[in-house]
Amino acid sequence: MKDESASMKEILEDWLVEVTEEYKLIANSLFHAIPYVDRFLSRNLIEKKKLQFLGVSCILIATKKRGPTVVWSKAS
Repeated sequence: MKDESASMKEILEDWLVEVTEEYKLIANSLFHAIPYVDRFLSRNLIEKKKLQFLGVSCILIATKKRGPTVVWSKAS
């Protein structure tokens, strides 16, 4: 993986953490989504402008694979 790709992946992961916090998503969704992002990026080239779409898609897939639990946690 090139330095630029690693840097973009770090930025994506930081952004996904922010999204998870902002929308009060269950943290497990994020933890399971990161390996999906890694797996996809290891096999496919993707345009920089589509990274956020990939990240959110991986969170959605991770959430759905975890079972019929609620995506959002209770608001404080």
